[in-house]
Amino acid sequence: MSRHSVTGDTIAPVPPVSTTALLLIDNQLGFRNVTAWGTGSSNPDFEMNITALIAAFRDACTEKPEGQRPLIIHVQYRPVWTDHPLHVSKVGPFGANGEQVRAIDFLEYAVPRVMGPEGPKFVYTLDETPPPAPLEAKKDATPLPPPDEIIMTSHGHSVFINTPLESILQKRGIKTLLIAGMATDLAVSTAVRTAQNLALTGKWGGRGNMADAAASARWTDGTSVFVEALEDAPEDERGENGLAVEMARIILIGDATRAFGKAGVDAQTVHSVHVESLRDFAEVRSTAEVIGAFH
Repeated sequence: MSRHSVTGDTIAPVPPVSTTALLLIDNQLGFRNVTAWGTGSSNPDFEMNITALIAAFRDACTEKPEGQRPLIIHVQYRPVWTDHPLHVSKVGPFGANGEQVRAIDFLEYAVPRVMGPEGPKFVYTLDETPPPAPLEAKKDATPLPPPDEIIMTSHGHSVFINTPLESILQKRGIKTLLIAGMATDLAVSTAVRTAQNLALTGKWGGRGNMADAAASARWTDGTSVFVEALEDAPEDERGENGLAVEMARIILIGDATRAFGKAGVDAQTVHSVHVESLRDFAEVRSTAEVIGAFH
């Protein structure tokens, strides 16, 4: 098993396999209404980086057979408050060329692609979101392959609350979770923190942390994160292969997130401070690093 530093300058390989998922949070048209969110937006390369990440994952899906492909999870925020900038009733000049569109719908460069009976289909609007699969399939029906892209709706800043996300991570056996989207200090930050807490307690991606272990001793094989147990550790703290920690690898793609200025603080400062604070919860890497490690 190859070993790489979780916090080192060089990123470990990111395997383009079925245990890897890209979580794209709230890439919706209403975020173009910058004044509704604050004073200016951070990261001018956000659009380019999200586009590149999706393309890399879709290329990997093309190259891999069914059942071995990485997963993209698209989260669409559907707020319940009628005065929220992303409420389903909000319409404005948020299209790529200033067209009048609904704020809740997907940005055109982050549109989900789902498989239908006639092949792949892009889902631009909330109305096109495919219905959930029937709970019970016919006995003689051919089993459907697992989807390469999933769309789910959240109603708050946590993409884990009242959503199937935790269940998806468990059932798909996800070991490596990459996170990107908006807004850096809201839904993205909450997702990173919650994902790490769930992984730490063994809710998904491995057994978690079984005993006291030094954070500085963490290493990754490219998929999961490990810490070796001390030689004199009790048997129930050693786990398989003498590991005190076996948990999911979480990567925040820092330059594939976007924040907005607030309280007199400029957007790039808000962005940078929140990305930096999340280093205690995830490996923070750039889009270029992730794509370079993905191939």
